[in-house]
Amino acid sequence: MAVVTDQVEATGPEVDDDAVGPESAGEGAGTAPLRSVVTVWALVAALVAVLALLGVKGTDLYQAKQDEKRNSEVLDVTREVVAGLVSLDYRRSKADLDRIKSVATGSFQQQFEQLATSFEQVLSSGEVLSTGSVKEAGIITADDDAARVLAAVSSIVKNTEAPDGQQRVYRMKVDLTAADHAWKVSNVEFVS
Repeated sequence: MAVVTDQVEATGPEVDDDAVGPESAGEGAGTAPLRSVVTVWALVAALVAVLALLGVKGTDLYQAKQDEKRNSEVLDVTREVVAGLVSLDYRRSKADLDRIKSVATGSFQQQFEQLATSFEQVLSSGEVLSTGSVKEAGIITADDDAARVLAAVSSIVKNTEAPDGQQRVYRMKVDLTAADHAWKVSNVEFVS
Protein backbone atom coordinates (compact mmCIF):
# COMPACT_ATOMS: atom_id res chain seq x y z
CA MET A 1 0.00 0.00 0.00
CA ALA A 2 1.25 3.34 -0.86
CA VAL A 3 1.28 6.30 1.51
CA VAL A 4 0.17 9.53 0.06
CA THR A 5 1.35 12.68 1.64
CA ASP A 6 -0.17 16.02 1.07
CA GLN A 7 2.11 18.30 -0.65
CA VAL A 8 1.23 21.91 -0.68
CA GLU A 9 2.90 24.11 -3.08
CA ALA A 10 4.06 27.19 -1.24
CA THR A 11 3.69 30.20 -3.40
CA GLY A 12 3.47 32.83 -0.70
CA PRO A 13 4.95 33.40 2.70
CA GLU A 14 4.43 30.80 5.31
CA VAL A 15 1.56 31.56 7.60
CA ASP A 16 1.68 30.78 11.28
CA ASP A 17 -1.61 29.25 12.25
CA ASP A 18 -1.38 30.72 15.76
CA ALA A 19 -0.83 34.29 14.55
CA VAL A 20 -3.71 36.72 14.71
CA GLY A 21 -3.76 39.11 11.81
CA PRO A 22 -6.12 41.66 10.43
CA GLU A 23 -7.98 39.00 8.56
CA SER A 24 -8.56 36.92 11.64
CA ALA A 25 -9.14 39.76 14.13
CA GLY A 26 -12.46 40.68 12.65
CA GLU A 27 -13.98 44.16 12.94
CA GLY A 28 -11.80 46.99 14.33
CA ALA A 29 -8.56 45.32 13.42
CA GLY A 30 -7.09 48.64 12.14
CA THR A 31 -8.37 50.85 15.01
CA ALA A 32 -5.41 50.49 17.39
CA PRO A 33 -3.10 52.73 15.34
CA LEU A 34 -6.00 55.12 14.73
CA ARG A 35 -6.68 55.39 18.47
CA SER A 36 -3.03 56.25 19.10
CA VAL A 37 -3.09 59.07 16.54
CA VAL A 38 -6.34 60.49 17.94
CA THR A 39 -4.97 60.32 21.49
CA VAL A 40 -1.78 62.14 20.51
CA TRP A 41 -3.72 64.88 18.71
CA ALA A 42 -6.11 65.25 21.65
CA LEU A 43 -3.15 65.65 24.02
CA VAL A 44 -1.54 68.20 21.68
CA ALA A 45 -4.82 70.15 21.45
CA ALA A 46 -5.21 70.10 25.25
CA LEU A 47 -1.62 71.29 25.69
CA VAL A 48 -2.14 74.13 23.20
CA ALA A 49 -5.37 75.14 24.99
CA VAL A 50 -3.64 75.15 28.40
CA LEU A 51 -0.73 77.22 27.03
CA ALA A 52 -3.15 79.69 25.42
CA LEU A 53 -5.09 80.00 28.68
CA LEU A 54 -1.88 80.58 30.63
CA GLY A 55 -0.83 83.22 28.10
CA VAL A 56 -4.14 85.07 28.40
CA LYS A 57 -4.12 84.88 32.20
CA GLY A 58 -0.49 86.03 32.29
CA THR A 59 -1.32 89.01 30.10
CA ASP A 60 -4.33 89.85 32.27
CA LEU A 61 -2.19 89.66 35.42
CA TYR A 62 0.48 91.89 33.88
CA GLN A 63 -2.13 94.46 32.81
CA ALA A 64 -3.72 94.41 36.27
CA LYS A 65 -0.32 95.12 37.85
CA GLN A 66 0.29 97.98 35.39
CA ASP A 67 -3.15 99.45 36.13
CA GLU A 68 -2.52 99.17 39.88
CA LYS A 69 0.82 100.96 39.51
CA ARG A 70 -0.74 103.71 37.36
CA ASN A 71 -3.62 104.22 39.80
CA SER A 72 -1.22 104.46 42.72
CA GLU A 73 0.82 107.11 40.90
CA VAL A 74 -2.34 109.05 39.99
CA LEU A 75 -3.53 109.07 43.61
CA ASP A 76 -0.08 110.05 44.92
CA VAL A 77 0.15 113.04 42.58
CA THR A 78 -3.42 114.07 43.38
CA ARG A 79 -2.76 113.96 47.13
CA GLU A 80 0.45 115.96 46.70
CA VAL A 81 -1.12 118.69 44.57
CA VAL A 82 -4.36 118.99 46.50
CA ALA A 83 -2.55 119.08 49.84
CA GLY A 84 -0.28 121.73 48.33
CA LEU A 85 -3.26 123.83 47.27
CA VAL A 86 -4.59 123.96 50.84
CA SER A 87 -1.23 124.05 52.68
CA LEU A 88 0.14 127.53 52.15
CA ASP A 89 2.35 129.74 54.27
CA TYR A 90 2.61 133.46 53.53
CA ARG A 91 6.25 133.37 54.74
CA ARG A 92 7.23 130.97 51.97
CA SER A 93 4.46 131.56 49.44
CA LYS A 94 6.75 131.68 46.40
CA ALA A 95 8.16 128.22 47.17
CA ASP A 96 4.65 126.85 47.83
CA LEU A 97 3.35 128.24 44.54
CA ASP A 98 6.41 127.02 42.61
CA ARG A 99 5.81 123.52 44.00
CA ILE A 100 2.25 123.57 42.67
CA LYS A 101 3.38 124.93 39.28
CA SER A 102 5.91 122.11 38.94
CA VAL A 103 3.15 119.49 38.71
CA ALA A 104 0.72 121.58 36.64
CA THR A 105 0.07 121.36 32.92
CA GLY A 106 -2.39 122.61 30.32
CA SER A 107 -5.12 125.07 31.28
CA PHE A 108 -4.47 124.65 35.01
CA GLN A 109 -0.84 125.65 34.53
CA GLN A 110 -1.82 128.68 32.42
CA GLN A 111 -4.44 129.86 34.92
CA PHE A 112 -2.13 129.29 37.86
CA GLU A 113 0.73 131.22 36.24
CA GLN A 114 -1.60 134.13 35.45
CA LEU A 115 -2.88 134.31 39.04
CA ALA A 116 0.31 133.39 40.92
CA THR A 117 1.52 136.95 41.53
CA SER A 118 -1.84 138.24 42.81
CA PHE A 119 -2.34 135.05 44.84
CA GLU A 120 1.07 135.55 46.46
CA GLN A 121 0.09 139.13 47.36
CA VAL A 122 -3.18 137.96 48.95
CA LEU A 123 -1.30 135.37 51.02
CA SER A 124 1.21 137.99 52.22
CA SER A 125 -1.24 140.79 52.97
CA GLY A 126 -3.60 138.50 54.89
CA GLU A 127 -0.75 136.61 56.57
CA VAL A 128 -2.42 133.38 55.49
CA LEU A 129 -1.23 130.20 57.10
CA SER A 130 -3.18 127.14 55.94
CA THR A 131 -2.44 123.53 56.76
CA GLY A 132 -4.48 120.86 55.08
CA SER A 133 -4.59 117.25 54.09
CA VAL A 134 -6.43 114.90 51.80
CA LYS A 135 -8.84 112.79 53.83
CA GLU A 136 -9.95 110.55 50.96
CA ALA A 137 -9.24 110.31 47.26
CA GLY A 138 -10.76 108.02 44.69
CA ILE A 139 -10.31 107.53 40.98
CA ILE A 140 -13.37 108.27 38.89
CA THR A 141 -11.76 107.26 35.58
CA ALA A 142 -8.22 106.42 34.51
CA ASP A 143 -6.34 105.14 31.51
CA ASP A 144 -2.71 105.44 30.43
CA ASP A 145 -3.17 109.03 29.19
CA ALA A 146 -5.60 110.74 31.56
CA ALA A 147 -7.32 110.36 34.91
CA ARG A 148 -10.03 112.05 36.95
CA VAL A 149 -9.96 111.92 40.75
CA LEU A 150 -12.34 113.13 43.43
CA ALA A 151 -10.66 114.25 46.67
CA ALA A 152 -12.09 115.16 50.07
CA VAL A 153 -9.86 117.75 51.74
CA SER A 154 -9.83 119.56 55.05
CA SER A 155 -7.72 122.45 56.24
CA ILE A 156 -7.31 124.91 59.04
CA VAL A 157 -6.84 128.44 57.75
CA LYS A 158 -5.35 131.17 59.92
CA ASN A 159 -5.08 134.77 58.77
CA THR A 160 -5.34 138.30 60.10
CA GLU A 161 -9.13 138.00 60.36
CA ALA A 162 -9.11 134.53 61.97
CA PRO A 163 -5.90 134.24 64.01
CA ASP A 164 -7.17 131.14 65.85
CA GLY A 165 -7.96 129.40 62.57
CA GLN A 166 -11.06 128.17 60.82
CA GLN A 167 -11.80 124.60 59.78
CA ARG A 168 -12.56 124.30 56.05
CA VAL A 169 -13.70 121.27 54.12
CA TYR A 170 -13.49 120.95 50.33
CA ARG A 171 -14.24 118.46 47.62
CA MET A 172 -12.11 118.77 44.53
CA LYS A 173 -12.35 117.11 41.15
CA VAL A 174 -8.85 116.83 39.73
CA ASP A 175 -8.00 116.01 36.11
CA LEU A 176 -4.54 114.62 35.42
CA THR A 177 -2.65 114.08 32.19
CA ALA A 178 0.34 111.85 31.54
CA ALA A 179 3.16 114.12 30.33
CA ASP A 180 6.89 113.48 30.11
CA HIS A 181 6.61 110.10 31.91
CA ALA A 182 4.85 111.71 34.89
CA TRP A 183 1.34 112.64 35.93
CA LYS A 184 0.55 116.35 35.91
CA VAL A 185 -2.58 118.19 36.96
CA SER A 186 -4.48 119.72 34.04
CA ASN A 187 -7.57 120.97 35.89
CA VAL A 188 -8.84 121.44 39.44
CA GLU A 189 -12.49 122.11 40.15
CA PHE A 190 -14.09 122.69 43.55
CA VAL A 191 -17.33 120.69 43.73
CA SER A 192 -20.13 120.63 46.28
